[in-house]
Amino acid sequence: MPSLSLSDGLLLLLYAVVLFLPGLLVALAAGLSRWTAFAAAVLISYGITATAGPLTAALGLTWTPVSALVATAVLAGLCFVLRTLWRRRAAAARGEPVTETAADRSGTLVVAAGVAVAAVVGAVVVLAAIGTLGAINQDWDAAFHANTVRFIIASGNADPGALSLLNDSENPDFFYPNAYHALAAIVGQLASVEIPVLLNAQTVFLPGIAGLGLAALIRAHGGRVALAAVVPLLLVSFSGFPYDLLWRGPLLPYATGVALIPGFMVLLTETVTSRRPGAMVVSAVAAVGLLGLHPSAALSGAIFAIPLMVIRWLSRPAAVAKEAATLLVVAVIAAVVGLRFALGALSVGGTADIQDWKANQSPGQAVGDLFLLNHGRVGPQFWLVALLLVGVFTLSRIRGLWWWLAGTAVFVGGFVAASAYDELWAETITGPWWNDRWRFVALVVLGLAVVAGNGAVVLADAVVRLGHRIPRGRALSPRVFVGAAMVVVLALFGAASGGFYVSANAERMSMLYGAGPTVTPGEEDAMAELASLVGPGERVMNDPGDGSPWMYALEDVVPVFGHVIAPRAYSDIGPDQTLLLSSFRCMDSNPDVREVIEKYDITYAYVGTGYVRSTFTRVPGLLLLSQVQSLDLAYVGQGTAIYRVALTDELLPDKAKRCGTATA
Repeated sequence: MPSLSLSDGLLLLLYAVVLFLPGLLVALAAGLSRWTAFAAAVLISYGITATAGPLTAALGLTWTPVSALVATAVLAGLCFVLRTLWRRRAAAARGEPVTETAADRSGTLVVAAGVAVAAVVGAVVVLAAIGTLGAINQDWDAAFHANTVRFIIASGNADPGALSLLNDSENPDFFYPNAYHALAAIVGQLASVEIPVLLNAQTVFLPGIAGLGLAALIRAHGGRVALAAVVPLLLVSFSGFPYDLLWRGPLLPYATGVALIPGFMVLLTETVTSRRPGAMVVSAVAAVGLLGLHPSAALSGAIFAIPLMVIRWLSRPAAVAKEAATLLVVAVIAAVVGLRFALGALSVGGTADIQDWKANQSPGQAVGDLFLLNHGRVGPQFWLVALLLVGVFTLSRIRGLWWWLAGTAVFVGGFVAASAYDELWAETITGPWWNDRWRFVALVVLGLAVVAGNGAVVLADAVVRLGHRIPRGRALSPRVFVGAAMVVVLALFGAASGGFYVSANAERMSMLYGAGPTVTPGEEDAMAELASLVGPGERVMNDPGDGSPWMYALEDVVPVFGHVIAPRAYSDIGPDQTLLLSSFRCMDSNPDVREVIEKYDITYAYVGTGYVRSTFTRVPGLLLLSQVQSLDLAYVGQGTAIYRVALTDELLPDKAKRCGTATA
């Protein structure tokens, strides 16, 4: 495990407080049970962010720790008032309060210990993979997430539409859900650390957050203590989630949403069971939190909720009307407080480069890769597969979680459709997940972890039965015996898997963290130099295909392009940006180019070395800049160059022909 400095530890502590405390206060004010409160706390915090962030922008206020604190206090106060009123109304109907037994308390401690160990293991994997909290992910989405956090910190504007200024300022309909970024901005305003540190610090918590949600889900639906304790530890052994979403992309908001789906199901279960007004409000805010993180995460949560409610209503038909009414109230409240995100998700604009990943497998191959845990790997995770086999043949032991597995089956179908079919129907049904099989794998892992945990418990029970044949074994209490058996099974699994696949998962996740190719140390030096040259309000012309969009996140220098734009998506951007991409170098002779340069106050041009994709090449507008008379070389080093824009007093018509030839 890499060493952490004292400042790193304090930052992680601060991030944990910002993630958990607002939601926990609201959950407790609403009277939610402890397991539900802890499992849903982070999601509620994101819900507060998603509802209050756009509201502050609409009111002309800035998004700061103070505004977040006020929003938390208002919501907690509302929930407490609703809880108090509901108590008075229902006082006559209440029976004797349910008290927690000693067995319940010991079970809670065991599950909490399992979650804690899993959180530590997951954190070790993440930290070993990235090496340092300041590491830069070199893949596609990293720059946009980093720049979005920088934008909210700098501007205090948490409206999702305001992000058009980063990369698509000519699009009035731009929308991108920003709850992930707005909460990170709160931490950034409190801690004043580098933007990559903010991104990486949050990922450290994701394995533990997901494990906590699954443990609470299992307990809420009648699962055994042993199952709830072991599932989080097995979850952090899978590579498909959360690690594959953290290095590839990285899909940080989506990964966060997926991690919080189990907690949302726990909250929804308690809400429809209790039908308390405060719980309804909290569930609505949590739903907005999922939507504010990523629309496909919210849709995934809704898909899991369908079998949950169907199975509940089949076994309790008398409760259908009341529980359906409760869900309707939750939906209405969510639609009202999350209107900004709901409308934005329905009319997404901007340079949304939605992929159509070509099918490269047969349906059988796709199923085999999924259940052998071999997707995108050089070999299966055999020891997890062994637990899955045991768990599959004993699913009758976890009937209370069949609805969860039914939801998982939907995403198995989505994975197969994305992997094996190119037809329109497949692209349509997988479109909300960007036709991306990796996103489906993550959702399937949430179910597979439960099945693998069931397999581990079955093996532990077999150990218990063997132990009972030993005279001394009969003297042990059942709880102690089961606990000891679970320790034996986990120890054997840990030894066989090389320590719960820690090294393998860390090595896999580290693939896109390092010194390039997108952003190299030399380019970081050049960006630092650029920061000393560019004045307030000025912009820098850059190539959206290289690492230059990172200049905003790293040095607070505003580029023309704050995110990657694939060449096939150039037709989706505005005319000004299109002109710059094709003809920026024609400023000597083209009056239209000059007009755009002056319109956006572009004073420098930056040319880097590596690209986000090896197939990318330099955009035509940035070719042969050394031949442009209106550009002066201001910096050169380690493959990077910075040019100062100094437009000639008059157009140079004699250059027009040569410019056209060079950019053809």
